[in-house]
Amino acid sequence: MRVIKTSDLRRLDVISVEEGRYLGSVCDVDLDPDTGRINALIVDEARPLRFLWGPRHTDVEIPWRDIVVVGADVVLVKNRTWKR
Repeated sequence: MRVIKTSDLRRLDVISVEEGRYLGSVCDVDLDPDTGRINALIVDEARPLRFLWGPRHTDVEIPWRDIVVVGADVVLVKNRTWKR
């Protein structure tokens, strides 16, 4: 098992393996305070023409079970049924 710091996850690109599409970048993590395990990654969702509508928050919570792999430069995820 590889150990990774939560600070290393921030700003990693998130890619959907099913669609091959850029989803955004990791902006935060949801940790279980009792176990210290990651429940979910919070992703700042990519929105085209974001500057036209102002800085609206469009964070997506991706459960840890949907993470396929965490690489040095990218996080690969499956499924697309996450809460905003």
